Amino acid sequence: MSQFDPEISRMVVVEEDQAQISACLQRLMADSGASYSMVIDRAGQILASESDEVRPEMVHLGALIANTYASTQEMARILKEDGFKTLFQEGMKEKIFTETVRGRWLLVVIFDKQSQVGMVKVLARRSSAVLANILDLVERRSTEVNGPRFRQVGKATIDTIDLLFKDDGCSDDE
Repeated sequence: MSQFDPEISRMVVVEEDQAQISACLQRLMADSGASYSMVIDRAGQILASESDEVRPEMVHLGALIANTYASTQEMARILKEDGFKTLFQEGMKEKIFTETVRGRWLLVVIFDKQSQVGMVKVLARRSSAVLANILDLVERRSTEVNGPRFRQVGKATIDTIDLLFKDDGCSDDE
């Protein structure tokens, strides 16, 4: 089962990276005829999204898709597979195609019966490669910038707790 990775939650996506991700998602939607696309982390948090219309329920859908992905990875393990790279759900009105991006993020494409599944799959694979390069850069930059800062915050927190509870009169020796 996949676990929450705290390093992912430390990613800082700057405006220019966000613009590149959005451009990639917009192109995917235009080329495939999709109505919605998003990139989520494995915890289900939306990193970026593009849509033809406002769809606030996508926050919940992102979490559900991440959980579905985690479940399928466990199924793959049971079947002695390395993992499943894509997921596909088909409803009466809409279809959801999900592809992993470097095993750390998920590209989600929502489309209707007017779009061809095969075309969406090919275009999602192309977009996944582009997004992988952008997200790898974001991750490297975030690690370089945030790594020392988060270590300092962690040490300061521990030092503060030690100071607060140093002489509280509650010792294990009593």
